[in-house]
Amino acid sequence: MIRISPAGLMNKKPAQGKLILLHRIKPRMMKDCQRRTTCKAEGGFSLMEIMVVLAIIAVLSSISAPALRGFAASRRLKTSARAIVDTLGFARDMAITEKNTHLVVFDIDANRYWLASSETFDIQNPAASAGRSTNSVTANGQQVMVSRTDGIMGIPRPLNRGITITAIVTTNNGVNQQIITGVDYVYFSPIATSVDTIVYLQNIDDDVMAITVEAATGRASIRELSPQQIQTLELGN
Repeated sequence: MIRISPAGLMNKKPAQGKLILLHRIKPRMMKDCQRRTTCKAEGGFSLMEIMVVLAIIAVLSSISAPALRGFAASRRLKTSARAIVDTLGFARDMAITEKNTHLVVFDIDANRYWLASSETFDIQNPAASAGRSTNSVTANGQQVMVSRTDGIMGIPRPLNRGITITAIVTTNNGVNQQIITGVDYVYFSPIATSVDTIVYLQNIDDDVMAITVEAATGRASIRELSPQQIQTLELGN
């Protein structure tokens, strides 16, 4: 049996193969560490890259801004037209329900409209019906609601920003009358009849929508005019 002293174990050198392996591993580990450090350093953006991105955003914004403004103007036009049609429909329903004439009055110069009834409307002075309401009575010192129009009758409603009433055209007994200033109105009888009427609304982009009221039924509808129709009617600026 061969004995090896502890001193011999301490002085024993590693095998040659293990030395080669260690020499191969150390440089590789150093390269990986350097690569990770470099990746971390390159993870951000340079000032030039940020400036290029901001320039692209500015160009795209300048291109899309007119389209967005046009979309907003068109949206406001449609919303105003729909609100008027709803008011016309409500006036028609109230005329049938309460069995007395109801009207929608248009102040063309101020671009506003309101609901009126035969009790509050003066044909000689249509604008005076604004603010008038006879739909509530006083009982025991308190106001009591007597109609669904309480709180809306005579209260002017302005059109959306940038929307104007260009003209109102009525046809009575085959005669057309075009109103472009002052105050005009659309009435509804207790049997839901009216007068053929077209209310033209226009936005800042010269888009025009026509609100049509049929005399026989009193029903209102909306249609958007084409550029050719606008030019033919001479409604654009």
